[in-house]
Amino acid sequence: MTGMIRRGVASLFVFSAAVFLLIGVEGEKIQRLILERAIFSPPVPETFAIHWSVNPEMIELFQYAGRAIPSSFSDFTETFTIAGHVAATLFEATAENIRNLALFIVEQNPGIPMESALMQATAFWKYSIKYKVPLDLIVAVAHTESHFNPEARSGAGAAGVMQVMWKVHAGLLQANGILAEEELHNPDLGIAAGSLLLSRYLRTHEDTQTALGRYYGGSASVYWKRVSRNLDKLRKANILAPSDR
Repeated sequence: MTGMIRRGVASLFVFSAAVFLLIGVEGEKIQRLILERAIFSPPVPETFAIHWSVNPEMIELFQYAGRAIPSSFSDFTETFTIAGHVAATLFEATAENIRNLALFIVEQNPGIPMESALMQATAFWKYSIKYKVPLDLIVAVAHTESHFNPEARSGAGAAGVMQVMWKVHAGLLQANGILAEEELHNPDLGIAAGSLLLSRYLRTHEDTQTALGRYYGGSASVYWKRVSRNLDKLRKANILAPSDR
């Protein structure tokens, strides 16, 4: 197993473990996050040969996990057991969604190794939640910027999957744990950097198109057309629920 695969698997387990802990104390918040932001996608096309949906049992489990923390130890033990069931179910669903997205990445750019695609797919999910940026938007921007190539570098110095300019954003990135320019070529950290920037522009500007123009550093209307084409590809692939933009 390569180092990249190990990092990808570790990242996935860290993400799932974090969700497990949050379910124990903030079940209602997690339930709202998942159901309102449509993290779970509808069934994927036959080309991916994977189908799943959120079943009533899962919804019931989320509702149970969202109750107040019980006062008695026995009730707490029962809730903790149910939370473990919720976490296991969530882990299984998350893993399938990550795999679906990784398959999409490889389909769009066959030169991307599957282990890199899995690492990217995990990062897209993780940082979409962390920075509250629509998942489909992050993926579409990455597709537009680099075709999911972590080694991409522009003549102007933009680097990584999200084509982030280190010389412009070094201070912000270092303050958020990305310490050197070469780390932008790491799929996880490169996506973290781009997601962080997008989240700031989306909070600053009233509409997505203007925020994307800031990210691009050029014509907002031209860039929006390019990103929109890749959003359409995601919609047609039917692996991510479209966000409200």
